[in-house]
Amino acid sequence: MSKVAVFEYYPDTSTIKLSLPNGEERDIEINPGWAFGKGNHPTTKLCIRTLERLFKNNKIESMLDVGCGSGVLSIAAAALGAEKITGVDIDNIITLEANSNVEKNGFSSKTEIILGSVEDAAGVFDLVVANILIASILAISKEIKERVKPGGTIILSGIKDEEKTQAIDKFLELGFSLDKEFKEKEWVALVFKNLNNESK
Repeated sequence: MSKVAVFEYYPDTSTIKLSLPNGEERDIEINPGWAFGKGNHPTTKLCIRTLERLFKNNKIESMLDVGCGSGVLSIAAAALGAEKITGVDIDNIITLEANSNVEKNGFSSKTEIILGSVEDAAGVFDLVVANILIASILAISKEIKERVKPGGTIILSGIKDEEKTQAIDKFLELGFSLDKEFKEKEWVALVFKNLNNESK
């Protein structure tokens, strides 16, 4: 029997409770299938809690979800009030799973899932989220910068506590400021503000 398979199939649907900016709660449902993102991984939970805080305190109309997996963060952003969400992933099967979850939750009209990488997403966004491994974050850090509006925000997760300095140093170098840091178990989520060209 071959042992080279790297994907795991998740047949069960997960229900995730969101705290909306108006104080109400809303459930979203995710069936990951072959994609990552049931909602129970520490990095996903960190991102969702961070999204809830950001949407409660800021006006966020657009979001780019880098390495969108099951689409859970794109769907959460749509539920929280974003009007334009783009999710990108490099795997065709995963984008199909994400699109299925977007449709299931009723957000197809404002959520686009595309096969590709950061540079394939058109335009700039109020918020960019990347819940991917640190090596990938560092490799596409300049592309992430180019997709964030002046004064906009990025959330980076998928980062272990001992790796966070690499991300912090890289994004400070790119002209961002570290706004907040959240931790669960050995994982962290970092929130940066884009200070580039704010006066333009």
